Amino acid sequence: MKNFMRIVFPVIAAFWLTQIAVPQSSIAQAGSGLLYEISRKDLAKPSYVFGTIHAICPADMIPVEGLTMYVDRSDQMLMEIDMDDPVEMGSMAKVLMIPDGKTIKDFLTPEQFQKVDEMTKNLLGYSAENLKTIKPTLLSVMIMSSPKAIGCTPSAYDVSLMQMAGAKKKPIIGLETVAFQMKVLDSKPFAVQAKELYEMSLDPQKYIRDFQALTSVYKTQDAEKLFARSTSSPAGDKEFQTRLLDERNNAWIPKIEAAIKGNATFIAVGAAHLGGDVGLIKLLRAKGYILKPIRLEPQAGGDN
Repeated sequence: MKNFMRIVFPVIAAFWLTQIAVPQSSIAQAGSGLLYEISRKDLAKPSYVFGTIHAICPADMIPVEGLTMYVDRSDQMLMEIDMDDPVEMGSMAKVLMIPDGKTIKDFLTPEQFQKVDEMTKNLLGYSAENLKTIKPTLLSVMIMSSPKAIGCTPSAYDVSLMQMAGAKKKPIIGLETVAFQMKVLDSKPFAVQAKELYEMSLDPQKYIRDFQALTSVYKTQDAEKLFARSTSSPAGDKEFQTRLLDERNNAWIPKIEAAIKGNATFIAVGAAHLGGDVGLIKLLRAKGYILKPIRLEPQAGGDN
């Protein structure tokens, strides 16, 4: 359960190293990035916003050392959730499980549950019987983030950035609470979540390939392409996407403005929140802020 929480926590906060030299950065040539400088005439110092991915192989990461100088220039860190808050962390265990004593078996036929069981045994090494009380969407994340699925023990930018902020004595501020994020996730009925979990079990390799494709787009450091890839499924739940991304983006803008007004702030949120017509980049630009993309050097030997 502890390892599960370490993987799921960045996803909720977000929505999904070899020895190297410290990389240098340069202004991106393209019009999109994952890291942006935020400035405006009335700001004493610039702030920064960086798009994370919830689980990624260390070899595929843009080295976090490349973010050090921007964290150093900031007075504080703004994340989806204050991952350094023990109260928030403590509340997570209470919201991972399906409420009212129900389990995934209540939403699937025995035959459907058997397919899910085959998938969890293959990719997690556990029977679905041992996991049936976990909310189906979170179990899906757990499966797709497993070492067998992605071919490595995954890392998470959110955890690395939290540790960096702690080491540098930078306060961490949360845009939301765990309870709020779970409320958003739970707005999709458990029966629908369970159906999606079952559909994944019919062809897990397809979902693994999709996640690998998403990782490849992430490595290009193009927030607009990443947003398009993340929201491209014609079968996607558009209403849920609006709640998960658009409504939260709009709610974050006043909080971001308040944070950067008086303090240089390093903002770390899921990369899918950056792009699109209701993404943070366009919303902030509409407020008169200048957002300048900064390209980070890839992993040594990487193909970014």
